[in-house]
Amino acid sequence: MSSRFARRYGAHPGHLVVLLLCFALTGFTVWRLSVEADLPVMVRIGVWFVAVAVVWDLVLGPLLALADRLLRPLARVGALNHVRVPAMASALLLLVWAPAVLQRSEGQFRTKAGLGQDVFLGRWLTITAVLFAVSALLYGVGRLRARRPA
Repeated sequence: MSSRFARRYGAHPGHLVVLLLCFALTGFTVWRLSVEADLPVMVRIGVWFVAVAVVWDLVLGPLLALADRLLRPLARVGALNHVRVPAMASALLLLVWAPAVLQRSEGQFRTKAGLGQDVFLGRWLTITAVLFAVSALLYGVGRLRARRPA
C-alpha cells in the first residue's frame, strides 16, 4: 500500500500529512489575520508576501545557487551541508525577525510589547554563532568517527 502510494504521489505518505498540516496552519493564520486586522494591514501583508516571493525567485534563489556552485569545488558536499544548514536557519530567522533585528518598527513594537528592540541584533548574532558552532562540532565528531577503524 505504502509503496503504491509513494509511486503515485512521489513521496512517503508522511510528506503529504505534513504538507496538509502546513496548509491548515497557513489557512488558520490567514483567517485569524483577516478577522483581527483591517484592510490596510491585509494589503501590506499581501504586498510583503508577493515581494518576498519575487525577491526570492529573481535575486536570492539565483545568488544562493551561484554561491553553492562556486563553493562546491572547494569542499566536499558533507562539509558544505554543515555550512548550508546553519546559514539557512540564520537567514530564515533574520527574514522572520528583520524588523526587530534591524530596529525598523521600534514605535509599534514598544507600543504593543512594551519592550525595546535593542536586544534583537545581539540575540540573532548569538543564535547564528551557536548554530555554526554546533554544526562545526557535529562535523568534527563525524570526521573523527569516520577516521576511527570499525
